[in-house]
Amino acid sequence: MKTSKNKGLVTAILLTFVGVLFVGVVIVVGILFFNEKILMVSTDEFPTISSAVIAADPGDIILVKAKEDGTPYEENVVIDKENIKLIGIGKEKPVLDGTAALGPDGITINNPGVLVNNFIVKNFTNNGILVDSSDGNMIKGNNVNENNARGITLDGSDSNMIKGNNVNQNGTRGILLLNGADSNMIKGNNVNENVQRGIFLDDDSDSNIIKGNNVNQNGQRGITLDISDSNMIIGNKVNENGRRGIHLNISANNTVIGNKVNENGTLGIFLSSSDNNMFKGNKVNENVSDGILLSNSTSNMMKGNNINGNSGQGIEFRNSTSNLIKGNTVNNNVDNGIFLDGSDKNFIKGNRANGNGDDGILLNEFSSDNDVFFNRAFDNTFDIVDQLLSNNNNFKGNKCGTSVPTDICD
Repeated sequence: MKTSKNKGLVTAILLTFVGVLFVGVVIVVGILFFNEKILMVSTDEFPTISSAVIAADPGDIILVKAKEDGTPYEENVVIDKENIKLIGIGKEKPVLDGTAALGPDGITINNPGVLVNNFIVKNFTNNGILVDSSDGNMIKGNNVNENNARGITLDGSDSNMIKGNNVNQNGTRGILLLNGADSNMIKGNNVNENVQRGIFLDDDSDSNIIKGNNVNQNGQRGITLDISDSNMIIGNKVNENGRRGIHLNISANNTVIGNKVNENGTLGIFLSSSDNNMFKGNKVNENVSDGILLSNSTSNMMKGNNINGNSGQGIEFRNSTSNLIKGNTVNNNVDNGIFLDGSDKNFIKGNRANGNGDDGILLNEFSSDNDVFFNRAFDNTFDIVDQLLSNNNNFKGNKCGTSVPTDICD
């Protein structure tokens, strides 16, 4: 019975998914090699998504069409079987609307290997899509918008893929990872205009990759890591968020490379009590306060970043030690280019700090034992300033026009 039904639907499925290679391959392989059956929602047999999930066996494919009368599916879908493929088909994405649903979450996944693709999920009181203690799932190509709390949440879930979704205008966070959600990939999503934070990793969520996302115009922060280590933040656009672009708090051994972090409401990048992180090749421009601020942070590396036109400092260290600032371009910031405040044993080498409103490189009277080598600083109020000579700061090979004291420039 399963076999005849499957053969009758193969041609229709292939035509429906022309150009969507991944989904097409999943369906064909499932039918031909694993004897998976297909359940079609919006039929007399399965009028709701939940009815198809209940009838499905692990590994089955559930295809969901938008309702012909244009009304949404108003239900809470719980996928409690492994390897289910839940796929929206047709010219219009099927809509799952929580306005009249009884439960707080739109789609809940609590078994591994599930695919959720091509839905609109909106107006739920808690999460649009929740992955709860479940690994190896894919959430792809969905619009998860206007939920009262969060768009997509991974709670204690590992090795999942969140790819190519629009996650916008949710009541608190766009995408949330918490409770040790590790080794997940968040790639190519649009995460915009959420009320608080765009992408938020919390509570020991480690070894995740956040790559190629647009994270813009969120009410507070674009990307936040809180007590989360060894993550990679690569090639994202993090612009025009209400407060900070990227914030690391009590987070270590993270890599932040090639991001555009511009025009955020306060700081471009902020590290608080965060150690051993690397920031390389980022563009951090025209933020309303500092470009990059480190507070109580140790052994971080800032290398090859462009930090220009910010309305505060370009790079500021507060009570931060043993950090490396190397090969950055720090120009045309309203205050100082590079400013060390109560910060010791840092290495400032090979940077360009030109045309800043105050000083190019400033070490205040509370900063000691820093090495400032081979930098170029011109057209600032003073190009390099050491406010207290007894602090044992070291200067070597710097090219500049004006300095305090006067013998710093070569």
